Amino acid sequence: MPESLSRLFEPFLALPPAKRWIVGGVVALSVVAFAVMIMVANKTDYKPLFANLTSEDAGEIVKKLKEQKIPFQIASDGKAVLVPADKVYDLRLSLASEGLPQGGGIGFEIFDRKNFGMTEFVQKLNYQRALQGELARTISQISGVEQARVHLAIPEKSLFMENEKPATASIVLKMKANRSLRENDVQGIVHLAASSVEGLEPEHVTVLDGRGKVLSRISPSDATSKMTSTMQETQRAYEKSMEERLQSLLDKVVGAERSVARVSATFDFKQVEKYEERYDPDSAAVRSEQRSEEKDSGTNVAAGVPGVQTNLGRTAPGSGMTGGGSRSDETLNYEVSRSTARTIEPVGTLSKVSVAILVDGKYEAPAAQKGGATAAKLKYQPRTGEELQKIEALVKSAVGFSAERGDQVTVANIPFQEMEEVGETSPAWWSAPVFVSLLKNGLIGLGFLALLLFVVRPLLKALRPESLPQFEPLESPEEQVQKMLAAQKAKIASQSVNQLELIEKVKQEPYQTSQVLKNWIESKNKA
Repeated sequence: MPESLSRLFEPFLALPPAKRWIVGGVVALSVVAFAVMIMVANKTDYKPLFANLTSEDAGEIVKKLKEQKIPFQIASDGKAVLVPADKVYDLRLSLASEGLPQGGGIGFEIFDRKNFGMTEFVQKLNYQRALQGELARTISQISGVEQARVHLAIPEKSLFMENEKPATASIVLKMKANRSLRENDVQGIVHLAASSVEGLEPEHVTVLDGRGKVLSRISPSDATSKMTSTMQETQRAYEKSMEERLQSLLDKVVGAERSVARVSATFDFKQVEKYEERYDPDSAAVRSEQRSEEKDSGTNVAAGVPGVQTNLGRTAPGSGMTGGGSRSDETLNYEVSRSTARTIEPVGTLSKVSVAILVDGKYEAPAAQKGGATAAKLKYQPRTGEELQKIEALVKSAVGFSAERGDQVTVANIPFQEMEEVGETSPAWWSAPVFVSLLKNGLIGLGFLALLLFVVRPLLKALRPESLPQFEPLESPEEQVQKMLAAQKAKIASQSVNQLELIEKVKQEPYQTSQVLKNWIESKNKA
């Protein structure tokens, strides 16, 4: 082992075997912990690039990422692709420019690739595929729809009407969790498909959900039955509008979230057509009138031999005058007067309105706790009858109350119970990316500080020279001589100091000094 390394390991080798194992284990654990912290700090943060992808879209996206040599991860059983967090938005824009994800199926981009050898049958088949894909993409954009699949059956056109078959469509919807479509939404999908395909009628479109339940309804031929959905929507729209109006009014009177308004309306959707025909026997009217008049008077009558002269009006001998008379006829027909009226009453007239109002009371703090009482300590005070009557009068004016229709308005004063509101909550502040990054860096710093304080520091303390055996350094002869001379000088200096102190003591106490010397001399003589 080189001399430098041997000097470095001398303190460690001087320790007992038990301490060597302890120090070695602590150093190994420290190195591993620090390496783990560095790996965690340098680990790439992956975020979803796209989620809820079809297998076709996921395959195309993975292919593009491999071409660009971008690291990625697959999650959610192949339906989600994860990429580094700093490249998410750039990749989304880049893939969107290439038409990815397509959203299920192939759209009209299939015609971007030109193939001059394509037959008419393949051309029609590609058009049908593109139309199915575009419809599926559009339907998938509707709120609540996770995925859509469209199947179209477009038969060939025939020269004869009796041989021509109508086009049909089938749509399968995969809904998001706990989501469902209203009847109006389903009818909207039906009409969207019917309007997008030539010759497709709404009654030939079938919509199913992921469980095979038929969502679309075949429209009946009866006009009265067709109005059923419209009637329900009209009633619901009226009730919702009235509830919003009443709620805004009550919020101004009793405060926000201190009242609840519910409206139930009944409409008369009967189609009534009246035809009236009235006769007035007291008045008569001329129905028809007929007159004829005939008069007969004296007339020249030609006489003689028929011929040219007679025809020219030249009378011949023997012509003369004939006698005549007068005649007049008149016929009048009378009829009783009659009037006809046709009346069509409007459809959807309001026949009855019922309104229920719940109003919260007042909360007052006890006199001893004024200004500092909490919500749990507030005392409930019901509203007075006069206040309820005023609220009832306002509600009646707002809904157009009519006693003739049998309208009802009920106002009740009931204490509201505190209920936890369930809804979409905003993300917690501790889940923000900035806070997560700061927390991660802070934990790494704390880990490093703990490593220094609880591992490195005790280790250095255990390896300090005070805890190791002390070895006297070897000195050269010159150093030993100098050390001996310094010790002799110190000894002489100490002796001279002692002599001076003795002289001062003798001067101060001469009698005692003489007695000490006398005793010392006597002891010497006896010896």
